[in-house]
Amino acid sequence: MAANPMNVKVTLKTVISDENNREHIDVSAEGKYYEKDETYVLLFNEKDPDGNNVRNMITISEDKVVVKRTGHVKMNQIFREGQRTESTYYHPFGTMRMETETKQIDFNRENNGRQGSLDITYLLRLNEQEPQNHQLSLTYKREATK
Repeated sequence: MAANPMNVKVTLKTVISDENNREHIDVSAEGKYYEKDETYVLLFNEKDPDGNNVRNMITISEDKVVVKRTGHVKMNQIFREGQRTESTYYHPFGTMRMETETKQIDFNRENNGRQGSLDITYLLRLNEQEPQNHQLSLTYKREATK
């Protein structure tokens, strides 16, 4: 990756919905943004509702987005527009098979990459449960130098 990472403020909002329920998950964190050629990487840490650390690495390239989470939970979720991918979600209470069907990916960089947004619409099926609609919206913005 590029030698000079940029400090950024990351906001991640996820809306999960099915016929009966709608759940909102919001994460705000300080992180790092890297870019090299046509690949963009965001790194940030979050705390889950129980206070456990989870490290996030989001890699954006021309044909896919990869969300890798490590720490208290582990997963490597791959998004390819118009395709179905499979992965595994590792949680202290068990392991779940994830099937992701990506409907749409929109990535926009502005101001020479100093800020941007990533929107992904997808269906997610955990184990053999009914799939749920997901809308992931991530924004990042360069933090002011102190």
